[in-house]
Amino acid sequence: MEGSTEMSEDGAYLVVVDYEDERERKRAEYLLDNWEDGTIESLDGMSRVVRDVDIDELYDQLAAKVPEEELSAYELNRVDTEATQVQATIDETFDDVEAERVEWAMESIMKKRKAVDQGSTTDGESLWAVYTKKGRAEIQYDIREREQNTVRLHVVIDGFGEAPEFLREFIEEEIGYMIA
Repeated sequence: MEGSTEMSEDGAYLVVVDYEDERERKRAEYLLDNWEDGTIESLDGMSRVVRDVDIDELYDQLAAKVPEEELSAYELNRVDTEATQVQATIDETFDDVEAERVEWAMESIMKKRKAVDQGSTTDGESLWAVYTKKGRAEIQYDIREREQNTVRLHVVIDGFGEAPEFLREFIEEEIGYMIA
């Protein structure tokens, strides 16, 4: 369904967002509360995902406990869809600069964006996770010294929405100030 504009028969979906901390919940809630297309509403009352039951029997039992006009049941089918991942890259070569200065600049930029150090990849590239107002992304970078004080910086930014391009522009601008 990637890139699709398909809708269910009645145009309604149940969207479930699992989150690890309050910041993730707030980011998802803000997006849903401010979405401009269609209608997004919070569920009132109680909701449960019910599996492997006789739904008619369960509904009858619920109707015996609460007024039927306060009940509704929907058949759920999982929608197979994936978010479209976006990638942005930076390849810069700096002359007459030491690799340590480029490393310092990249670490400073990551701290400025409040990125979280994820360690390094199996290839030895630095790996960072970043949250921005434009979305979240992972940044991998590799710094290689070449001949005659030439340093190559290779950055790969993987993410969703506008975040990768936003971060690419941000890093290019900042690195320009710090290494110029």
